[in-house]
Amino acid sequence: MNKKNSKKILLGLTISILFVMMFVASATADSSGTPAKVDFTEGGHLETDFGANFMGEWWYLNGEARLVSSHGEKRDLGFFVVVAHQESPLFRQDETQLSHLLTFYGLYFDNGTTTFGYNATYVPQIYLDNYIALHTPYVDYMYPDGLKRFYGSALPGYNLNYMSDDMNMDLFFQTNVDKTIDQADEPLNFITYERSYGTLHGSILLDGKRYTVTHATGYMDHMIPITNSGGTWPMDMHGWSWTEVTTKNYQAIVYAVRSLNDGYDSYSYKHLTLLNKHNGKVLAEYSGDEITISETGWINETDYNRKRPSVVAFSTSDLNVTLNAETVVYFDQSDPINATGFVDFMAFQFDNAAIQYSSNIEEGSAFYEYLVTDMGVVWPP
Repeated sequence: MNKKNSKKILLGLTISILFVMMFVASATADSSGTPAKVDFTEGGHLETDFGANFMGEWWYLNGEARLVSSHGEKRDLGFFVVVAHQESPLFRQDETQLSHLLTFYGLYFDNGTTTFGYNATYVPQIYLDNYIALHTPYVDYMYPDGLKRFYGSALPGYNLNYMSDDMNMDLFFQTNVDKTIDQADEPLNFITYERSYGTLHGSILLDGKRYTVTHATGYMDHMIPITNSGGTWPMDMHGWSWTEVTTKNYQAIVYAVRSLNDGYDSYSYKHLTLLNKHNGKVLAEYSGDEITISETGWINETDYNRKRPSVVAFSTSDLNVTLNAETVVYFDQSDPINATGFVDFMAFQFDNAAIQYSSNIEEGSAFYEYLVTDMGVVWPP
């Protein structure tokens, strides 16, 4: 064996040992050194874990960053990266059950331009654990091309290595906030585990130029929708709205889901959480009729046979959250013949999104996601 190969093997073994040690430490103690419960909500799952006919599972990492090149060039960037898989007995090739692996991302530049990328493939489910760590207290997701990996857990942090035709990300997300949860049984049966705030470090390669990530913050969540309806999870609802607004001291997280009978105009499920951005403490929590959602400035997206709001406000007795959703990337997974898919309008606002809590008003950035399903379009109003 030559010296070069020996060094490669040694480096690989060292990385693997450090990776295991990191997760052992994560599972045995929290930041104060006291014993911590092992958190199996981090790792991957199968549809059989929920007795479901169809399950989706994805991990989001969103971020806002100032990028600085070695020559001092500065660019502001908003982004999201998603790694995901879907499981169902419906995914079959002859006698082989398959798993659907997918990953996508969006980039929002300060000049108003955007970039979107998407990859998807199927692998035999019996080999799924080659790509996703299942039933573990950490996430370890590797897309089959070997170029896209997301791994880590809350205490040691999360790493993202993501290479595509448009960019190359090498990022580390460190969060010090407690996990929050959004969960509903209907109209969509889902659960989301959120690490709502943290710092980002690393670098991003754009247009052949390497930028260092500075003044960067992030949001990460792990969402799992399931269904036993006999179809896909989008067929259970008209769509959903998801919002994350970050200001100097506050962070607001909103999940809202529209039933098929709600149409565009109302939400059967609403949940809003206001947090102290610096320590993750929940300052206020609202649900159902406590929340009023106002959507205006509707834009007709005729190419997708849908519409979406460009101005959104969430209000309660002592809280107002407002944002503009004008700059979007389009995630088109529509299947109009079978009505099993969706179109997701994913927006980012660099500034002027606002949180007014009691007498305090602060402005900041916002991510906003407005999804409309194929079934929602064809369902009788």
